[in-house]
Amino acid sequence: MRYVALIAGRTYTVEVAANGHTRSISLDGQSLTVDWQVVEGESLHAGATAEEPANHLSLLIGDRSHEAYVRALPPESSESVDRVVEVMIGGIPYTVTVRDERSQALASLASGSHLAGDALIRAPMPGLVANVLATEGAEVKRGQTVVVLEAMKMENDLTAPRPGLVKMIKVVKGQTVNQGDVLAIVGDLADAQRTVDDEE
Repeated sequence: MRYVALIAGRTYTVEVAANGHTRSISLDGQSLTVDWQVVEGESLHAGATAEEPANHLSLLIGDRSHEAYVRALPPESSESVDRVVEVMIGGIPYTVTVRDERSQALASLASGSHLAGDALIRAPMPGLVANVLATEGAEVKRGQTVVVLEAMKMENDLTAPRPGLVKMIKVVKGQTVNQGDVLAIVGDLADAQRTVDDEE
């Protein structure tokens, strides 16, 4: 599974493959082998209260040993899909926001709104086009579903990032697509109207 972690304003891509207590981890493309165990009898780090339990972990990363305390923090909002944890290593606390690959891709898609010009709706991950809900020439609102992509055993609504006119649909139902493929293009409604006026 691939995750995106945000620590002190910096974003890290972490890919994890588990085998018992051992994790094969790719951190921004660098391969690491991590062995971990929960330390029995110690569930709180210094300064924590009974209401704020933290797991005490013994980590072996390569040939270096680390003691870490990890506790969950409440999400920033009730609608947030992110997991927020506090990790304390060597007495220094780090707040880590973690998002899995699917949530990150969909959030990036939703945040990529355009105010003018063409907006490309891309596949945030490889998958199968489960449905196409818009037609070329149709007017769409921001947030309106254009294509439904089946990926990771889930159906994901890919929506118009801005209001406009569907200039092009580049896929059909049942088509397999790769991450980054352009599925549809939403153009500026004002530009389309100007083109019609010019033709008249």
